[in-house]
Parts: sequence; C-alpha cells; structure tokens
Amino acid sequence: MEQSDEKMSSRSEDSETSLQAQLAECRAQAEHWQGVATICELSKQEELAELQKQCDQEIQSLQEALRETAAQYEARIAVLQSQPVEWRRASGQSLISGRKGRMEAEAASNESPPSITNSLSHADRMHSQPAELEAAAEGEGAAHTTEGKLHAQDDTDSLVSTGTLVPEAIYLPPAGHRLVTHSDWDALNAQVSELRGELSRLQAEKEELEKELDTQTNHTHKQVSSLQSQVQTSEALLQDLQKSLSLSQNAVQSRLAELSLSQRKMCSELSRLKGEEVEDEGPESSSSFPATLQGAHCEERLRIEIVNLREQLDSRAEEYGLAAFQSKDGDREDPGTKGSAAG
Repeated sequence: MEQSDEKMSSRSEDSETSLQAQLAECRAQAEHWQGVATICELSKQEELAELQKQCDQEIQSLQEALRETAAQYEARIAVLQSQPVEWRRASGQSLISGRKGRMEAEAASNESPPSITNSLSHADRMHSQPAELEAAAEGEGAAHTTEGKLHAQDDTDSLVSTGTLVPEAIYLPPAGHRLVTHSDWDALNAQVSELRGELSRLQAEKEELEKELDTQTNHTHKQVSSLQSQVQTSEALLQDLQKSLSLSQNAVQSRLAELSLSQRKMCSELSRLKGEEVEDEGPESSSSFPATLQGAHCEERLRIEIVNLREQLDSRAEEYGLAAFQSKDGDREDPGTKGSAAG
C-alpha cells in the first residue's frame, strides 16, 4: 500500500512539474513576442523621426536660398530706384548755377558809372547781349530741365512698361525669398524631385513595416490567447486531477482504515476463538474448526478487496494522467503511464 501511495504521489508530482514547466515556457514565449513588438515600434518611430529631420533640413535650406535671392533682388531694386533721384539732383544743381550767373550779371550791370554816355550805350548793348545770352541760357536750362523731366518720365515709363510687359526682368520676390538662375532652379527642382521620391519610398517602407507589425501583432495576440487558453485548460485539468487524487487517497485511506479495523477485529476474534479452543479441547474442537475456517475466508476476502481497490486506484490515476497530457499535447505520452501499464 505504501509503495502504491508513493507511486501515485510521484506521478502526481511529475505531472504537476511538467505542467508548471509548460506554463513557464508559454509565459516566456508571450514575453518574447511582446519584446519583439516593442522593438518594431521603437524602430518605426526612429525611422519616422529621421525622415522628419531630413525633410526639415531640406525645407530650411530652400528657405535660406529663397531669402538670399530676395535680398539680391531687393538690392538691385534699391539701386534702380536711386538712379533717377541722382539724375534729378544733377539737373537741379545746373539750374541753380544758371540762376546764380544771371543774378551776378544783373548786379554787374547795375554797378556801371552813369557819367559816361558813350560807355552807357555800349554798356546797354553789352547788357542787352548778356541778357539775351542769359535768356537763351535760361531757355536752354528750362529746355534741359523739361528734357530731363521727360527723360526721367521716359525711364519711369520704360521701367513700368518693362515690368508690365516682361515680368521676369524686374520681378520683385516677396520678403524672405530670392531669385536664382535657371541652372540652380533646375538643380533645386531635381533635388526636390529626388527628395520626393525618397520620401515616397520611405513612406512605402513605413506602410509595409506598419502592415508587417500589425500582422505580427495579430499573430502574437493569437498565439498568446491560445497559450493562455492552454494554460487555463492545463490548470483546470491539474486542479481536477489533484481533487480526484485527494478524493481517491481519502477513500483509500478510509477503506484501509476500515479494513485494518476489520482485520484487528478478526484477529481478536481468532485469538479469542483460539483461546476458547485451548480451554475446551473436548467436544468444542469441531465447532472451532468452522470458526477458524470462517476467519481464514474473511482474511482472504479482505486481501482480495484490498488488491481490487489498489487496481481501481491505479487505473483511475492512469486515466486522469492520460486525459491531462492528451489535452496539452496529443502526440506526446506520459512516461509514468507507460511504466504503470507495463507493470
């Protein structure tokens, strides 16, 4: 009996150990897949950050190039706007110098001596000549002024007409922008096209990685769910096996207690009968023989019942062990069950 109890306890411990090992393996697999999902998410975030950084750098370089172009064109516009002002200043200075010369000539004519009559007529003639010259000079100065104004107006009109007819010649870029040459513009366009292609490629790779990550995540969730269900089933089977084992052990112990009590009773009865047999050797000897025979029969019956109980307990333990291991892995058998079957 003790050997059978030890066998049953060792089998239950082996099955419990194997179940715990499988549970630990399932948990390790779940942690592994969770780590893989975390690593994929971190790598995706790093790639997105790198792509965003590259795009920001390219945008910043383009903005700087546009600012430089705008500064250059603003300087050119300032130069063009300053040129008509300088021309007007030069014409005004010439007009002022002509007026000063006329005033000096008038003062000189007023200061001539009136006592000399001959010289007066000559002075009048001389005065009339400078006056005519001054008038002619004034007319020429006015003509030059008018001509300068017209020329400035023509320059302004030509500038306006040029800006109206040919916008590329005096195109004014907005603030923070600058103009570049055609070759630079083509190079920038090619670079932008290349960057857009790179961006589209990276976006496609990102989408593929996201799809793969979603697939792996779903697969991992499914595996984790199946492993959790297997663990729960194994735990439930283990609990049922432990309950049935404890019930069987309690039943066997109670039955053994009953059998031991019956055996003690039978032994006491046999000893009592033997004592009576010693005291009464006479006619009671014939009656003691059936009592002894009855005690032997009872003892044999008890032994047979004990053997039957052991066999039932072994068969029940084997059935529960097979059910527990078949629920986890149908292709794998319990070595303890094979040993018991061979025994």
